[in-house]
Amino acid sequence: MATDYDAPRRRAEDEIETDSLEGLKAAENVTNDMDDDGEIVEPFDLPSVDVAGEELNVTVIPRRENEFTCSVCFLVQNNSRIDHTEPDGSIVCKDCA
Repeated sequence: MATDYDAPRRRAEDEIETDSLEGLKAAENVTNDMDDDGEIVEPFDLPSVDVAGEELNVTVIPRRENEFTCSVCFLVQNNSRIDHTEPDGSIVCKDCA
């Protein structure tokens, strides 16, 4: 079957007849399966593993003298990544500027 790629494309919503009861039900199903962005939402089941009693062993290293914390993204970065300082004294990195 040949496809005309130059022909205007029709959306799936345009093809559904909303004059009939079947068309209205089909249109309702299409809108119920979409989230706010218009993408289809698939169900997601959380794992049944209980992690309430688990502990994380992480070594925390204090911020060094040549590092700063960005006031926008809150990441600790090297002083060479400073873009500017706000009037209230907060520092902004190059990525957030």
